[in-house]
Amino acid sequence: MQLPRRIFTFWTGSNAMSDARRRGLDSMAATGCEVILVTPETLAPWLVPGEPLPDTYDALSVVHRSDYLRAYFMHHHGGGYSDIKPTSQSWLPAFEALETSDAFGIGYREISPKGVAHVHRHRLAGALRSGVRARGWLESYLHYRRMRWAYRSLIGNGAYIFRPGTTFTAEWLATVTGRLELLREALLANPARIAREASDSLIDGRLTGYPLPWSGICADVLHPLVFRHRSRILQGLPPPGFRDYQ
Repeated sequence: MQLPRRIFTFWTGSNAMSDARRRGLDSMAATGCEVILVTPETLAPWLVPGEPLPDTYDALSVVHRSDYLRAYFMHHHGGGYSDIKPTSQSWLPAFEALETSDAFGIGYREISPKGVAHVHRHRLAGALRSGVRARGWLESYLHYRRMRWAYRSLIGNGAYIFRPGTTFTAEWLATVTGRLELLREALLANPARIAREASDSLIDGRLTGYPLPWSGICADVLHPLVFRHRSRILQGLPPPGFRDYQ
């Protein structure tokens, strides 16, 4: 299956991009691919009939909206995703490597053990994985330690390419959607008020009440899924830059 040489990236808020973000977006031309910036104004045409956004979408922080959209787009559309960060190398060899394999996706190797998702730190750990029971804290902690030890088998969360419509992307989106449903009442009662809000955020010195952990629908979902399917996840995508990108 040949994938369109395109990379999706998301800007889900109403605020303007900083100069650093704009430079990062412009630098993505180096990938050799079409770069598609999806904004609130351009999102609707990408939504699949019968697959609407969850009713909690507008309650999410702008960061968590992007986390949701990457799962939605990788399942329904496939191709590339990247954070808006400096990019300096072509992605074309990575697309070709994925197409000539039976892998689900390709990314860059996780940078260090510190980047491994802390799946044991909150009550969503392991929850709602396509109907599979939630892990207890100890089981989640041991799973985290196994992933941390084997971090070189994981891919980073900032950029990747996936085939659409696979069992991998289906489980990814189902898990993210399930977690939002689990927190539905709390999200609707306590919508995000700041761009980078998470369940441990403070506003005026108090916890906000916003219930979703920072990595609750991003690394906490993707890392365990990649770890379980690591034999079908390739590495070799150029990583984005991690300095001076905000």
